Amino acid sequence: MRSNDAPARKIDALAKRSRVAVLGTGVNPGFCMDALPIALTGVCDRVDAIEVDRVQDARIRRLPFQQKIGAGLTRDEFMEKVKAGSVRHVGLAESITMIAAAMGWKLDRVTDDIGPKIATARVTSEFLTVEPGQVCGLIQDGVGYVKGEPLIKLHMEAYLGAPESYDAVRIKGNPPLSMKLAGGVHGDVATASIVVNSIPKILKAAPGLRTMRDMMLPSFFGG
Repeated sequence: MRSNDAPARKIDALAKRSRVAVLGTGVNPGFCMDALPIALTGVCDRVDAIEVDRVQDARIRRLPFQQKIGAGLTRDEFMEKVKAGSVRHVGLAESITMIAAAMGWKLDRVTDDIGPKIATARVTSEFLTVEPGQVCGLIQDGVGYVKGEPLIKLHMEAYLGAPESYDAVRIKGNPPLSMKLAGGVHGDVATASIVVNSIPKILKAAPGLRTMRDMMLPSFFGG
């Protein structure tokens, strides 16, 4: 994204000067909503659109994550924190940009809309209790437009009490593909794992700032 261009260029220049590669990764961004759908398109001879859903029951996540999605706030408090940038999932716009670059699509614009998920019943986690009418999490949608058409849609729901956690990718093209990871990818475990598992690959990468799109495919290596 353009707002990140200046720091990215600075990191890239410093890394090249130091002859090292620097990787930004994680579970999301870094895998579920960008690297994974990009990899799935490798078996397509045409891609018309990409849709990704990430739905998480935040009760199993750590307290900072539950706070980041606004759990326990009133609707007004939630919207104020969204405006301040302290309540949101960071990275949807960047994931859209990486997907578009991989597809060779030129984006007209990217939208990133955030709204509250309101509890209809009391819900608790190890850390919080949310009463009916309070915010139990967020719903966030990122859309990338190409020639006025919404070709990339990223939908995320993270809230206390979600009845099902899953990650899903739908590729519209030839062949059309639909993939669903029942139970979803656990963000805390996966974030640490993908960082560790990417170390052997980043050591072989060319100097500079790298994304998962630049990398050799990471994998678990237990040797």
